[in-house]
Amino acid sequence: MEVGQQDDLQSSRPRVLIADGEPSQAKQAQQALREAGYACEVFREADELLAAIAAERAPIIVADPATFALSASEFLSRVRARSPEAVLILLVPTPATPGAAAAMHQGAFDYLTKPVNGEELSSLVGRAVEMGGLRRENRLLHEQLAVARMAAAFIAESPRSRELATLIRRAAPARSPVLIQGPSGAGKELVAHMLHHWSNRARGPFVRLAFKSLAAGDTGDLFAGAAAPAGAFALISSFAERASGGTLFLDEIGEASPEFQAALFRFIEGARDGSSDTNGNHAARVRIVAATNRNLAAEMAAGRFRPDLYFELNVVAINLPPLRERREDIAPLARHFLAMHGAETGRMFTLTAEAESALLAYSWPGNVRELEKVVERAVVMGTADRISAEALGLVRAPSPVALEPERRTAPESETADTGAAVSRVATPAPQEDKEKPSDTAGVAGHEPEPAAGAQTASPAAPVAEQFTEGTLQECLDRAAAIRIAAAVQAADGNRGAAASALGIDRTTLYRLMRRLGL
Repeated sequence: MEVGQQDDLQSSRPRVLIADGEPSQAKQAQQALREAGYACEVFREADELLAAIAAERAPIIVADPATFALSASEFLSRVRARSPEAVLILLVPTPATPGAAAAMHQGAFDYLTKPVNGEELSSLVGRAVEMGGLRRENRLLHEQLAVARMAAAFIAESPRSRELATLIRRAAPARSPVLIQGPSGAGKELVAHMLHHWSNRARGPFVRLAFKSLAAGDTGDLFAGAAAPAGAFALISSFAERASGGTLFLDEIGEASPEFQAALFRFIEGARDGSSDTNGNHAARVRIVAATNRNLAAEMAAGRFRPDLYFELNVVAINLPPLRERREDIAPLARHFLAMHGAETGRMFTLTAEAESALLAYSWPGNVRELEKVVERAVVMGTADRISAEALGLVRAPSPVALEPERRTAPESETADTGAAVSRVATPAPQEDKEKPSDTAGVAGHEPEPAAGAQTASPAAPVAEQFTEGTLQECLDRAAAIRIAAAVQAADGNRGAAASALGIDRTTLYRLMRRLGL
């Protein structure tokens, strides 16, 4: 084979990464694979090999775990943490090597006993290449189907939604960071997936880093049983390795601690100037998309979010409006969810005119997520093919006129610390009664009623003085304190139940109570 032809063949095949503590064995494997047309590289340090694995989309690995004093299962776990699509061929002294069979059950492709036969190794690597290609195509197919399903849920009937869809299409091909802001349940992760799907990185991975989990100290789900890297920068870099060539989605970035904010700014600086630092230059190979239900400009002004990081992330700004501000989308969205969940049950459903009216009259504090769950419940529990207003559970939902006070509420994305709790507390006008809405206000099937204990939870000052004096943030804090106190009292001190009634998680409730001195 001529040199030029061999180079073309090698460039069309995946690189094979070899690790063997015996130099002669490693050289023999490398020579056999090169003769078969594969590009190979030999590694003797675990860190170097793992970094190379993360840099490849679907590497073929031929390794003796004993090289790094690891068991086969431990080595496989580390490989999977960096490249779920990697195909691992184990080199073992004997078939009875402890852990070899277990690693095969856990997903290792195959194993060979040492000394390795060159022809057998080349044949096995050829089958591994085919397996890697099948895994990659299978992942891409599932991702494309998932994104197509999610994209179908992005109904753009209202003018604001059509403008938003145009913006997403325009921003998708760029490398610039994107900051998505909007209330909970409005579809921020959907927008992130669409940005990835319509970009030139669509064939790369989409990796989500949830800062809310980090704020709660929970990293178990993030690493699927593998040990979390030590330090904020190391953790961010490890996620960037997994997202190399694709998109790194920073979910709920507003929850990031000062340590993670500093590490993330340092990481993005490395991406901009092309320096590798300690992240193996993966910073320059990922597209950053961040999302939050907080107003980061307000957080920055209050000293809770770094200005330099805010300006790095806010290159392309996408602001998602709450569902109540794009009512033209409600009925089409409901019909889409009806068809989707109906297909899962093998039935076809339609909405009555009264049901559509009830949908339009409701305030949707939970946005698109709440709408989908309401429709799903109606499909699961319904006995008729025509979904009535009663089946939706929104018969007694507030009318558009009754929603007027809610429109004066600061949206979730425009609040600083008060989050979802404040967004559902209407700012009373001076002439309104002092009664506060109960935990069931705005919930399907309930009329607003005075909250239990509202009189004892409320300050003695008149409503006009409570909500017209001081700064806007002070007014919002007083409203949040009243609502939280009422919810905790109504739940007999059970903070978990109070958090559920308020529509927030327990961590957020604890943080709000500490800040408000409750």
